[in-house]
Amino acid sequence: MDLTILRTDLAGISGEQHVREHPADRVIYGQTPLLAVAPGSLEELSQVVARLAAEPVAMVPWGGGTQQTWGRPPARPFVVVETNRLNRILDYTPDDLTISVEAGITLDALRAALAANGQMLPLDSPLPAQATIGGLLATAMDGPRRLGYGSARDLLIGIRVVEATGRVSKAGGMVVKNVSGFDMMKLYLGSFGTLAIIASANFKLIPQPRAAASILCRAQTPAPLWKLVNAIAASQLVPVAVEYLEGIAAIDAPFALTVASEGLPAAVERHLRDVAAFAQQAGVSTEVLRDADHAQLWSMINDVPQTAAPAVDELVTRVTCLPADLNRVLTAARAAAREADLSLQITARALNGIAYLRARGQTTALRLWHTALLKVAPHTTLLATPPALVAELPAFGAQIVNLDLMQRIKQEFDPDQLLNPGRFVV
Repeated sequence: MDLTILRTDLAGISGEQHVREHPADRVIYGQTPLLAVAPGSLEELSQVVARLAAEPVAMVPWGGGTQQTWGRPPARPFVVVETNRLNRILDYTPDDLTISVEAGITLDALRAALAANGQMLPLDSPLPAQATIGGLLATAMDGPRRLGYGSARDLLIGIRVVEATGRVSKAGGMVVKNVSGFDMMKLYLGSFGTLAIIASANFKLIPQPRAAASILCRAQTPAPLWKLVNAIAASQLVPVAVEYLEGIAAIDAPFALTVASEGLPAAVERHLRDVAAFAQQAGVSTEVLRDADHAQLWSMINDVPQTAAPAVDELVTRVTCLPADLNRVLTAARAAAREADLSLQITARALNGIAYLRARGQTTALRLWHTALLKVAPHTTLLATPPALVAELPAFGAQIVNLDLMQRIKQEFDPDQLLNPGRFVV
């Protein structure tokens, strides 16, 4: 491969100023890309991918760069295909409560556009000023409010992608009920950019709530908080988020549970009142947070799992289990961290069975802790790994469900292994 010729060809597609050689700000686990190219339209993206496929050379899609530590390092030399210039709103009719946006738009930019019409897309993410819609879909990143509103899977109604050959394809559309046969757009969710590069996405929207508030419950031990979780689960309350927190200095307690309610003012007040009563029965203190304090709390919670700038001695994982098993899993993780002399931070969707854990300490201790974690939570994904452990820790847990099926799908979509090779399970 002649890198000079390749760079010239890519510059002819996207412009000389949008092609960089060996960019130091796009390094993935010590590997520097050959080039970084930033196409400015769907047509340019298609042409860029087609040119790289003709070489052929591996491609790594790059949005905001907030989740590039997830999974494994690239398996061979690669070119970064940036989507930050694909940041436009393509179609937005507020009366229809739907929107189509390019994949490179940030979550904050999208929120600002929707807020002008009193609407929202209830997706949450770490570092929303950097995180792009395409990246959130590719990694299936979730937030605390998935309890009340669902995840991206529930809100996505259409998608347009560029396949490994440069061909553009789409699934879904701009109406909520538009799928017959196979719902192909869901295939790209959580595929880590291994099947296609997401170019744009369509979502259904909802009106912004008239009121919102939180109740923060602090405790010296986790037991009363899980008693509170069970009480909420058994009640008729419908909070939008029930988040368990551990080791978070800003909370001013070793353990906490925070419950968010959004909707009509009367409904919010009922949630605050009833959760406070449950908390009193469980023996934990409470504090009601509104307005700026409420927003600041959830902004902090959303950023706990961030992996844009992990420390070199930090291991970040996402645990998925049955909600009924979450307390047991976190108890085991806490005990293993104490035994290994690690610091541990946890934020967990208490009623969804999803937790994000940040362990920090010596490399040997982190290895032992991760091994112990896999025994109780085999479906554990590595989100950030110390360089010394990248090659040896299983990135996608001890049990990979439907691996054969995923390998066959990958072979159909990308037989030459051009898209994010080696980074996902296929």
